[in-house]
Amino acid sequence: MHDFLAQHFNANHNTGLDACIRLDWGDGGIHFAVRESQLELNCDDPVEMTLYFHSESLARELLSGEADPVNAFMQSQFRASGHLIWVFHTMAAFRPPRA
Repeated sequence: MHDFLAQHFNANHNTGLDACIRLDWGDGGIHFAVRESQLELNCDDPVEMTLYFHSESLARELLSGEADPVNAFMQSQFRASGHLIWVFHTMAAFRPPRA
């Protein structure tokens, strides 16, 4: 998952996100930080938001924009604890830039 995050991180996401985030998928998880235009894969700060996914593959699909977060939420495959707006900012930070 660290490689996925590093490969998909969009440094120009312009969300203003500055947080330590945990991704949890039941049998595993990681935490990292997004500090404006920087991705920190080894975050030692307290986690400020956790995103819970049905599976690691769903986490990848939602972060990359391949899956719809609203549908995943409505089907109880995805939830979050923390600041709601950060959920959208986190997903925006890993989506490709718009042309």
